[in-house]
Amino acid sequence: MNTTFRNYKSGSDNVEQTYKSMLENQTLDYVTNINSSLSMSKPAIYDIWDIIDKLESIVDDSDPDTSLPQIYHAYQTAKVISQKYISDKGSFIHYPIKLLFSLSEWRSIPNKYKQMYNTTINNLYNHIKEWDWLILVGFIHDLGKILLLIDFGQLPQWAVVGDTFPLGHKLDTNYVFYNKNYHKNNTDLSINTYINNCGFNNVIFSWGHDEYLAKMLENNNIKLPKEAIYIIRYHSFYSWHTPSNNIRGYTDLASDYDWYMLPLLKCFQRADLYSKTDDIPCINMIKQTFSKLIDKYIPLGKLSLQSSCF
Repeated sequence: MNTTFRNYKSGSDNVEQTYKSMLENQTLDYVTNINSSLSMSKPAIYDIWDIIDKLESIVDDSDPDTSLPQIYHAYQTAKVISQKYISDKGSFIHYPIKLLFSLSEWRSIPNKYKQMYNTTINNLYNHIKEWDWLILVGFIHDLGKILLLIDFGQLPQWAVVGDTFPLGHKLDTNYVFYNKNYHKNNTDLSINTYINNCGFNNVIFSWGHDEYLAKMLENNNIKLPKEAIYIIRYHSFYSWHTPSNNIRGYTDLASDYDWYMLPLLKCFQRADLYSKTDDIPCINMIKQTFSKLIDKYIPLGKLSLQSSCF
């Protein structure tokens, strides 16, 4: 079982090469073009279990922690969320928000947000009465990696996986492989073009599975709350929610709403990252475990999806 995570120094050559290509090729023009390609793509209806089954053939080259197919990571993430956070009645357990932060990380948080965080998850998000949707988010959060497959555009790994980052903004100095200077010729990572505290929803991010799945879910008649889409969209934004050296990046872009959502992102990150083990569950058991949640939040178990041929 892996006991250390995000150790990029001991990762394979594929890991570093993937990040090198990301930092060289993820540009504002690239994201604009891929969004244009996506918008012109004719949607097709898929059974969600057919999409989930495709995760059996996908391995994330940017991940130094596991080489298992993504279907197992999906199951492991959801399992940890279920066991760690959600009660048998579907409510969030009593969980003080301050426990989500290291001491040095907590000290760096602006006082007005410390005051906001001086409570529990349940109290901060007291409008949410049922939390079982978070388990389903854990299960489907990486479905966007189907972009690696030929039916969905067969994009390269650097355009699908890895930690996301804002474009049109200087790269965070604690970003993965920052010191290798792979971003030096990418002008979209050397200038700041945004108004302070504009909010992440007004920022263009590097393209990846996160944004793709968030867009697709927004275009479908699903019953997941807006918090679910937010988690899916920003779960790979590690410079923000789980900063290296406890120095949070991109605070100049964050709005009050982004700070409000940070504890929920951190809860999810703990399940997403620390669930990676070598345990391989039975596929039939996986389907039995999540069928009811899919029936509840994704009507008819169908999704209308588009592919990118850019």
